[in-house]
Amino acid sequence: MKIKIKVPKSAQSSPQIVASIDDLLTEILLRLPMPSLIRFKLVCKHWHSLITTPHFCLLRNPYPNPAVGLFLPCSDVALNHRSEIVTSELNLRFEYVPFSVGVPTTPPFGQLNFAEEHSGLRILQSCNGLLLCSSSCGRYYSERYYVYNPTTKRFSTLPKLDGGSWGSAGVHGMSLAFDPAKSPHYKVICVRGLEVDSEEFYYQFEVYSSEKGPWRKCGEPFTADVDFEKGVYWNGAVHWISNGAGDSFYFNTDDQMLEKLPLPPIPDGWDWRMNYYFGESCDHLHYIEIYRPQIQFNVYEMKRDHSAWFVKYQVDLSPVVDANPGMIRDSFEPTDWYYYAFSVFALVRGEQEEDSFLVLQIPGKAIRYNLVCRTFEIVHEFEGAEVDDSLRFPGVNGFQYIESLCCV
Repeated sequence: MKIKIKVPKSAQSSPQIVASIDDLLTEILLRLPMPSLIRFKLVCKHWHSLITTPHFCLLRNPYPNPAVGLFLPCSDVALNHRSEIVTSELNLRFEYVPFSVGVPTTPPFGQLNFAEEHSGLRILQSCNGLLLCSSSCGRYYSERYYVYNPTTKRFSTLPKLDGGSWGSAGVHGMSLAFDPAKSPHYKVICVRGLEVDSEEFYYQFEVYSSEKGPWRKCGEPFTADVDFEKGVYWNGAVHWISNGAGDSFYFNTDDQMLEKLPLPPIPDGWDWRMNYYFGESCDHLHYIEIYRPQIQFNVYEMKRDHSAWFVKYQVDLSPVVDANPGMIRDSFEPTDWYYYAFSVFALVRGEQEEDSFLVLQIPGKAIRYNLVCRTFEIVHEFEGAEVDDSLRFPGVNGFQYIESLCCV
């Protein structure tokens, strides 16, 4: 049975009618799965405009939005002296680890081919649904940088940096700062080395804004002993952890100030930090240190005012080891750092506290370890032959995949 609704001709062009139709259309579109929503952007200009508004993007994926999977960089492999599998410098392919169990999932991509780059494309950082990518051929040389949305398959090429990009004065780190709850625009923070006549090495910040345009130098030159390639954006700032016993820092992207980041004290008997995991999830900043071969450790969370860390979770992987004895490397002593074969890919906060979990790598597979219930399950088995007690991706933190309609 068809129902016809007659609208008076005098009211057909009424702004109220148009608005009510858009409200109804919005409610319908919000209930569609993401692939359908992407296709419906092509129906007409009006639908495209409606779906790509920042307001609709936030309604569809409220912030904070949990990740649904991880991208792991992989390439041709070789074994190192510890019989762990290591990858080459260029990460041209990616393995996707979905978090859903028992649900067929199509990887968003296996290779990044949205731009033609002879050296290939690699991911530098994931930030609230967007990926910062590079056509890097090495640590200090990069041809181009991109911001890519893997959900919409749209990308933006960043302006070229002035001056040299190779050597000590080159790019020592690039970080993406994006908070869709605050603004539809993003910033990219570049850490450049300075060639100065000094025994100390100096750095300089340059910032690009998708709203305001070109790269701009900001702040005063500074010294630091941190790895600027591993910046983490949280709470309006990009954070970096010290390589050893030195200071750690965070850079506030609004007032463009560099501040010291406090860390838990180094245990007695150790001269430097053993950083194991550092990452953000659903507007929470997490940090894990492991100082000896152990399967019990704390997960720290940073206070909103950057004043201190507190213990958020206590992890015990004994049941995981009991169920997966291949995690024990018999060729090492129990006191050796490499006795247990596991690593942390990611920590993901859920919409409810009991939904928060670690994504752990053990030989041949990835498991999901619930941080509250302390239960675990396999979420992914890695393709290809595995060497006994080896890790497919040693020293790798996964890049989180967060569904987003945000424009780049």
